[in-house]
Formats: sequence, C-alpha cells, structure tokens
Amino acid sequence: MTRRPEEIEDVLAAFAVEPSHGKETLDRYLTSYPDLRSELLALALELEFDEVDEAWLDMESSVVAGSWTRYSAASSEPLTSARFTRDVATALGVKTAVVMQLRDRAISFTSIPRRFLTCLASALGAGIEQVSAYLDAPRALAPGASYKSDGKPTTSQQMALADVLKQCGHSPEEIAKLLEE
Repeated sequence: MTRRPEEIEDVLAAFAVEPSHGKETLDRYLTSYPDLRSELLALALELEFDEVDEAWLDMESSVVAGSWTRYSAASSEPLTSARFTRDVATALGVKTAVVMQLRDRAISFTSIPRRFLTCLASALGAGIEQVSAYLDAPRALAPGASYKSDGKPTTSQQMALADVLKQCGHSPEEIAKLLEE
C-alpha cells in the first residue's frame, strides 16, 4: 500500500506526540502501519536520543579533550612500519638508526621508559596503547629471508634501548636525557 506523503507525516506526527515511545506504543504503530516500519523505527530511535540529557557532560573539560585525543589517535589508521620515518627521529632527538631499530622491534619493549614511549607515540601520531602493542609484538623475519638460505633463518636477540642508543653514537649525556623518567 502506498501512502501519500501527507498521510505518512500525519502518522509520524501522531507517534511523536504520544506520551510514551516505549515498546508497547511502537508495537501498536508497527502493527497498524507495517508499511511505515523503517520510518517509525528511525523516528523512535531519534526520539530516544533526543531524550538523553547531555547537560552533565562538560565538553570543554580537559578530561574529555584528553579522551578524545587518545580515541582519535587510537582509532585512526593502524600503526605500520611505514610511519617510522626520519621526521620521527628528529622529533625524538635520536638518530634515524634508532627509529629503524624500533620499527623492526629490535629493541626490548621492557627497556623503553614511559616518557620515551609517550614522546614516540606523539611523534608517530598514535596512541600509547597502539605503539605499545606494536613494539611488544613478536619480531618477524623479512619476507625474503629464507630464499636460498642454507639454514633456517632466525631473528636476532633484542637489545636494550640504552645499548642501541650507545651503538648509534649518542653521547652518555644524550642517553641519560632520553632515558630519564
């Protein structure tokens, strides 16, 4: 049965002014007007959301802003090795080789201080949880590592962040500053 737009508006308006939009009222309208099922359900959902009181939520608070920032960073694109760039190294104040070791998970996650991890997450534009999950994941071999290999290739042992910084030529003062909590 096709209804004129005026009839549809009248039915939806009648539903909207009902004192209650609960299950009983909705069922009654769905039984009487089965051809308007999707419109009635959409209206019921819209009316339910209109009744939610948002007065208690202070959108300007630092807690909401911080949560939104973390959510945005965490829900954005997945963290991949391509995001570990020279710009990240510059932002951290480390040599590019250190960032490449982080990218390849050659650094033991437990040796990375929280402050450094926070700076890394900021430089990568990702959440701390996302960066932690990436760095704490098991190391993987390069895709072609087993091609024409005499033996079964294995990953090398992970190193501490302090040792990698030292190997890459950072001074003891730089290392102390980067590793401070």
